[in-house]
Amino acid sequence: MLLTVGSHGYEAATAREVAERAGISREQLQRRFGGKEACFAAAYEAAADELLENLLGAGRAERSWRAGLRAALAELLRFVAEQPLLARALLLEVRAARGAAWVKHQQIVDRLVAEIDRAREQPGALPSASPMTAGFMAGAIEETVCMELAAGRAAEVERLLPDLAHLVALNYFGEDEAWFELGSSDTAASG
Repeated sequence: MLLTVGSHGYEAATAREVAERAGISREQLQRRFGGKEACFAAAYEAAADELLENLLGAGRAERSWRAGLRAALAELLRFVAEQPLLARALLLEVRAARGAAWVKHQQIVDRLVAEIDRAREQPGALPSASPMTAGFMAGAIEETVCMELAAGRAAEVERLLPDLAHLVALNYFGEDEAWFELGSSDTAASG
């Protein structure tokens, strides 16, 4: 389902093509899920949960919040570059699907926002950063990645890592600290 949606878009994806890709009959697909929306929602939930755990795992493996942010961003961008159809379904086409998949999407975004918001607890965090800052940062990251997907530039998306890390650091730690994110991975990860 996700590969079909990623390839053709949610609206154009058909149960026939999904069934063919899965190697089952349309009747089996219908009995199992009842329709395209339920099938997409089930596939979305499983894949989105896996992606979320990969992002959180990459971030938690690092020693500092900033290094964790950079690692999570790198994991997201690597995923998009390596699996553009899946990324398109999970990040872009979920907007057309709406329904249960959209609810799950919002839950995932909320978890990521909570992780980003931990920046306010870090040494050197700006007092001007508010709980809303994390929502704006998550939205900016998501929209940037979605724009790249929509433009057919998934293979090149990893180039955005320094700029996205800089954007977040700027809003939480100020200009002086944010410039470190534009440097090499080694320099940024030490922050």
